[in-house]
Amino acid sequence: MSKQESFEEEEVTPALSEKEMDELDSFLMSDATSNEIMLLDCLDGFLTAIASGPAMPKPEEWIPRVWGPTAADVPTFASAAQAERITGLMTRHLNAIVWSLQQDAEHFEPVFDLQVYEGDEREYMDGEMWAHGFMSGIDMQRDRWQALFESKHGPVALRPIHLLGSPDVTEAEEALVETPAQREELSKQIPASIGWIYKFWAPQRRAADSASGKTSETEMPKISRNAPCICGSGRKYKKCCGASQVED
Repeated sequence: MSKQESFEEEEVTPALSEKEMDELDSFLMSDATSNEIMLLDCLDGFLTAIASGPAMPKPEEWIPRVWGPTAADVPTFASAAQAERITGLMTRHLNAIVWSLQQDAEHFEPVFDLQVYEGDEREYMDGEMWAHGFMSGIDMQRDRWQALFESKHGPVALRPIHLLGSPDVTEAEEALVETPAQREELSKQIPASIGWIYKFWAPQRRAADSASGKTSETEMPKISRNAPCICGSGRKYKKCCGASQVED
């Protein structure tokens, strides 16, 4: 690949910069959020489930789930501009995941945590919280995922994610994730699983996009100014995060 081709590829990639990822990570861990919020690795798993699944939910459906299970978990934003900034970063990260899967689903790179344990010099890859986020993404649209559950290979592809992230595991399954080495080995299997899951749902996503008139999976969704705000505050978008935007 030439330098020019490499430059052009970088230009179309919607991925957040390292500085923007740090900004999002810092906000998610800040005192402005509740203890129920998804941290960065969990959020990445949640957004990957949305990007690789059967249908793309609206921002006002998935963003409040990032904050937590109740309306009381909505962050205390310093301003409408900050709320718009943070939700914008999350939406761009979702678009970046979609783009990455479109380019090379079989070599997808999740945002996993790295863990170090006392008395052990090794650093272990740990996808437990990422997998928890992915399973939360499935639970948001569980009825739509039914075809994968009932398919021949779907449960096999989902197995490492289920073992690491599902709250409903058997005692025998718990024994498979007890050690850091076990969790690391399952984490290493996840990228291949995501590639399979993404391809499984590809026909349904294309049909849904065609029916809705979408031209690109990474197209930014248009939000009605009278719709509930995507941040989950309960106010209309035009009175909350959209307040800083000028009417078209």
